[in-house]
Amino acid sequence: MHTVMKILSFFGFCLFFLLGCGKETENNSNQLIASIAGFDLNCSTCIVSFPDDSLKIKKLLGESPNNYFQIVNLHKGNYTVGQKLKVEVRKAEDAELNACITLYPSYNYMNLYALDYQNFADIRFNDTLDLAYKDCFYDRDGQSYICFDTVLSDSRCPAGVECFWAGEARARFKIEKYNSSPVYLDLKEGAKDAVAGGYKISFIKLLPYPKKDHQIKPEEYKAQIVVKIL
Repeated sequence: MHTVMKILSFFGFCLFFLLGCGKETENNSNQLIASIAGFDLNCSTCIVSFPDDSLKIKKLLGESPNNYFQIVNLHKGNYTVGQKLKVEVRKAEDAELNACITLYPSYNYMNLYALDYQNFADIRFNDTLDLAYKDCFYDRDGQSYICFDTVLSDSRCPAGVECFWAGEARARFKIEKYNSSPVYLDLKEGAKDAVAGGYKISFIKLLPYPKKDHQIKPEEYKAQIVVKIL
């Protein structure tokens, strides 16, 4: 009996340790959309903002003057002002800071370290594309981003349920160009060739389709769209 209790205690301690570490890791980093706001000319590093996730970044990492942050391992030569990218970040440690940041700081922005970063995919016009929630496609020639902003409503009758009404889904898309106010387009699933920001956008389908006893999380959504140039 004593041996059994020791084994159970050991497994209980391991489970507590693993779960504790899991929570710690989860809070250390997060995938966010950043916009290049400028550069630190002393260090050639990027100054970014998180326009769509300002509240989330404050909660995760704290506040920084004017909501700008310096990412110590993103370099000026790789980006232009106004460019958007996806980043996974955490607070930078002292050993990761360039000497120019600590000795000759240009700004007092919080320093972040990018664990992972990538540009948005280039758009393919006239094709049916899957656009993930909060993700964007990039039009290099038009210097514009076409983004899946939010799901406005999803009242579609779930699979496995009998409904008197089939329901509908509505989503908001954003067309954003540097130094211009974003243009928003609210579309019902099935809408074709809606015009906004110099494009025609068709909202083919919202995925996944609802199922009985399953609540779809925002990050699970994808919008099937077709984009054409006017």
